[in-house]
Amino acid sequence: MVKNVRSLGTIIAIELNLGNTSYMNKSRNALYQFFQDKGILMRPLGNVIYILPPFIMTDDELKIVYGAIEDLLKNGI
Repeated sequence: MVKNVRSLGTIIAIELNLGNTSYMNKSRNALYQFFQDKGILMRPLGNVIYILPPFIMTDDELKIVYGAIEDLLKNGI
């Protein structure tokens, strides 16, 4: 399901293999809703999940985000 992963420090971009890579990829809406249902405000850039955690984010909060991404990769949207 993962096409490419890019990272720099705490910034991570996970490109999902859901059609062509584009900000206009229609999977954006389903990804947005998936994270919203888990109480996470995530703004996918098309089929790319982009994580730029603020410095005040706790380890526990970040684990919740990573857990949601893991759930997405295991079970799909």
